Amino acid sequence: MSLSDLSDRGPLRPLLHALGGGLSPGEVGVVRARAGSGKTALVLQFALDRLLRGAAVLHIAGTGTIEQVRDGYESLLDGLGRPLRPAERTEARLFIERHRIIHATRGAVPDVARLKHVLDQLADVVEFQPVLVVVDGWEPEAASFDALSALAKARHLAIWCTGNSEPLTEDASGDTVGDVVLDLVPERSHVMLHVRKLRAAALPAPLRLDTATFTARAAEAADAHPRTVAEVTLYSGGAAGAEAAFGEAAERHGAREVNYTFTGHVQARTRGAHPLTEQELQAGDVSLAYVSRRLRREYAEGSQIRRVLQSLWHQVGNAQVVYVVGAIQEDGTVTGGTGWSVELARMWSKRLWVFDQDKGIWFRWNGEDWVEGTPKLDATTICGTGTRYLSESGRQAIEDLFARSFVG
Repeated sequence: MSLSDLSDRGPLRPLLHALGGGLSPGEVGVVRARAGSGKTALVLQFALDRLLRGAAVLHIAGTGTIEQVRDGYESLLDGLGRPLRPAERTEARLFIERHRIIHATRGAVPDVARLKHVLDQLADVVEFQPVLVVVDGWEPEAASFDALSALAKARHLAIWCTGNSEPLTEDASGDTVGDVVLDLVPERSHVMLHVRKLRAAALPAPLRLDTATFTARAAEAADAHPRTVAEVTLYSGGAAGAEAAFGEAAERHGAREVNYTFTGHVQARTRGAHPLTEQELQAGDVSLAYVSRRLRREYAEGSQIRRVLQSLWHQVGNAQVVYVVGAIQEDGTVTGGTGWSVELARMWSKRLWVFDQDKGIWFRWNGEDWVEGTPKLDATTICGTGTRYLSESGRQAIEDLFARSFVG
């Protein structure tokens, strides 16, 4: 399978088709959304599509580090490259590295002058001339857009920018900068993509995107707000500790359970047990080196932890909202293997809650930081997971979550 064939099989195809194939040379596109709505994930997929077709891409990160941006690309490639053999995956990674340069501005706000300077340096020093430029973390204002547009036309570049401005409402009017303007509006189980501006073409209807893959979804496929607890399905693993407590609360209150398991996995709960086949486990496969970097701790190859991580992929992937019991570290990650469920939820822009047993407080991830709050079960599909070392406060937090969600 060629890399371009791999891109054709990707979830972005329907979206690019709706956009007329994506940006053309000389065009500037803007993706706007509130923090944590998935705009970075979207432009990463735009860039990966070009890379797999052999185009050179310059990625300028207004926030984050080069390593974090590279991890984002590797995560997307791992998901898209599952049909590839190990040697082909390695070749794909090397191909992408040769065609991509990542530049982190280290907190400085990108601008046209900085972009032009970086382009000139890359052309002079390493003879790198990109076809696509992604500037993540900068939405050009009208005053600077003319210069950016002129740069794109002069260098035959397609440029995607992202900004944190509030998306326009449905009845908003007036023009805005950009040849293509996209707004991402998160809803309970999905993200709505509104094409606000598209050259001179008629605007397509809003697209409903799955938060994990940005695959277009049919409008009728959206999950509704549950009216009773009987409409809720808990996805978990049934292991001792937090997962068992989530299952016990679900059964006591009348929710359905799906507990993923696999050969060699010991479950404390067997209600709703769903054994994963080898093919299903491989769907959630991920490099342990990547997980170790993401969670900043070491996981050895060949251990049982790989299958646990594969199982968590299914738990989180099927849920609209993820609830975790554990402890939030100073770097923002969560302790233990269950920390991978938190990272998946953040990468896929899932709604995410963590009960910190050390502090005795629920925290919600708002896209940039952890903020205190009080969650309820306001989705029909949820994931409940966490530490094996469940404290009494953690057990009570799970029970209270169910109890307060459907009072009356």
